[in-house]
Amino acid sequence: MEILLWIVVIAVVGMLVWSLVSLSHSPLDPGRRIPWAFLMFLLPVLGPAVWLWWRFYYYPRRKAEQPSWDPNSREVIVNPPRRPNAGN
Repeated sequence: MEILLWIVVIAVVGMLVWSLVSLSHSPLDPGRRIPWAFLMFLLPVLGPAVWLWWRFYYYPRRKAEQPSWDPNSREVIVNPPRRPNAGN
């Protein structure tokens, strides 16, 4: 049982470290990185999981759909509704 606990602790710490390294190399401004880092330390499993989802799933897809989108912009962007594929 103790070994399982150590494995879980090592996995959580590894995910936290990986998330912080990813955060340090992210396209966000330093001022926007601080709340993410705080969230990661406050919620050591959920915070890194949400960051990794944003960084590797949401951000690339949003950037592909809207190349001019900037995650550091403070203006509100309303996405147009997606059109269904008519011919496919």
